[in-house]
Amino acid sequence: MIRVAAALAIAVVLTGCSPSVDSFSIHRFSILAGSEFPPLDRTVNDAAVASHLYEHLRSLRPFEENGTVFCALDSGARHELSFYAHSARVLHGVMEMGCHLIDLGAGDRRTFDDSFEAELLGALGLYTRGHDLWPMPLGHP
Repeated sequence: MIRVAAALAIAVVLTGCSPSVDSFSIHRFSILAGSEFPPLDRTVNDAAVASHLYEHLRSLRPFEENGTVFCALDSGARHELSFYAHSARVLHGVMEMGCHLIDLGAGDRRTFDDSFEAELLGALGLYTRGHDLWPMPLGHP
C-alpha cells in the first residue's frame, strides 16, 4: 500500500500538475511618495481566461536571462496580480513596467512581453496600454 501511494505521489510531481486556477485579481499601487494613479482593482472570475493567463505567466522566461537591461523611466506604478484556485491564492506577483518584470517572490522574476500584456489587457476589458494599464500619475492641485 505504501509503495502504491509513493508511486502515485511521484507521478503527480512528475506530471507537473498545476492548480485549477479559476480567477485572478489585479490591484494598482504606487511605490513613489506623492505619486498617485487612478485606481484599478478588478477580479476576473472567468476560469478559462484566468487559467490561460496563469499558464502564460508561468511560461515566461526568467528575467535574469535578459543579460544587461536598460529599464525605461518609471513613474512608480505597480500592479499586484493574484491567481486563485477555489478561493485560495496560488500565485502572487508584482508587475513593473519599466523593466517588463513580474516579480513572483523567492527570487523568481519573469520578463513579460507584449503578448502577455495584450492578454492581460483583454482579460480586463482594457484597450490602451499607455493609459489604461500604465497611466501617468494624477496631477496635484
